[in-house]
Amino acid sequence: MRWKIFGIFLCLLVAAGMGISCFGSREAKAVSDDPALSSEDIRNRIYDSIPLQEVEEILQDMKEDEVDFSIREYVDQVLAGEGELSLAGMESYVRNYIVHQFEANRKTFLRLILFGILSGVFLNFSTTMYEKQMGETGFQIIYFLVVTIMVTGFFSVSQVAGDVLADIIQFMNALIPSFSVALTWSSGSATSMAFYQTALLAIGVAENVLIRVFVPIVQVYFLVSIMNPLADWRFTKFASLLRGLVKVGTKTLLAILIGHQGIQGLIMPALDGVKRSSVFRTASSLPGVGNLFGGVTDTVIGTGVLIKSAIGVGGLIAVCVICIAPILKLGVFTVVYRGLAAFAQPVTDRRIVSVFQGTADSGRLLLHIVFMTAVMFLVTLTIIIAATNRIQ
Repeated sequence: MRWKIFGIFLCLLVAAGMGISCFGSREAKAVSDDPALSSEDIRNRIYDSIPLQEVEEILQDMKEDEVDFSIREYVDQVLAGEGELSLAGMESYVRNYIVHQFEANRKTFLRLILFGILSGVFLNFSTTMYEKQMGETGFQIIYFLVVTIMVTGFFSVSQVAGDVLADIIQFMNALIPSFSVALTWSSGSATSMAFYQTALLAIGVAENVLIRVFVPIVQVYFLVSIMNPLADWRFTKFASLLRGLVKVGTKTLLAILIGHQGIQGLIMPALDGVKRSSVFRTASSLPGVGNLFGGVTDTVIGTGVLIKSAIGVGGLIAVCVICIAPILKLGVFTVVYRGLAAFAQPVTDRRIVSVFQGTADSGRLLLHIVFMTAVMFLVTLTIIIAATNRIQ
């Protein structure tokens, strides 16, 4: 009887050393208190303790008609030994979406090419002073027609960029608590808390810097680009400054966050491993109890690592699913306006060509922000998954 009471007390001590008890979960105590549980029972209790409902609801609200992904279904497949990824459907979706976007932009492309040719006609076939004045007036009218079309198109894709950034942040806000619980089961409280803090930092950067600072800077850059030709190119340096600020700023933030996460990924799992090892050595030295706790603990940690990795990889896939359509849309927008600048250059005024190029550069900056945001969260998840995959 004394050994049984002491065994229960020691089991709770092991749970505390692993960081499981920081959640105050009844599931952790139940797993530890019942050594007769099978591996499947332990797996089910750990899995049931991880809240995934909010993540699933967000994915259901965001999903595209052609792309459907569920983290819970993916984790179930992994636990059943069937978690292989198939890219066949994704390849078809990407191809069809790109074709659809080019078809959607075809009328705009032809219309702007036609306006560009007309502007060249107005300027190049004016010989007398009166004709030159009329030609310049005609050019100004066409210029503002072109600008109106491009402003509508650019702010449409700018809204797409802002929406996808907000979607990524909303999804990560829901995923972080679930993944942190899984980390606690597999590694410990120190690793879980470190990831939680780093992920919150990344979300804060994305929300307060990328969305509220860099996206408006790109919008200002676009407006400066379309007004620069009319201002006799007085804002060229200012536009270059804005473009450089976005590129350098996003890369610097990404490097800082990756460096911070990399350091945390090296230190915190080792710290949890030391805590766990000291408790395990104490438990294993007790006759009649050590083997029991060693077997149960290995099962709990191994199962926790599997579930944690499945949820983490599911999160990686979900971020890609959320981002793929907006990234393709922004990419096609950029290519279309780069093509416009290339085709229009031989037949139209350089001011029109400059506006086309400025619009393409603005679209590329939005694409850069969305892509770097996705990479930031993907790398954050990848580092912590890789750093905690070893069963210590």
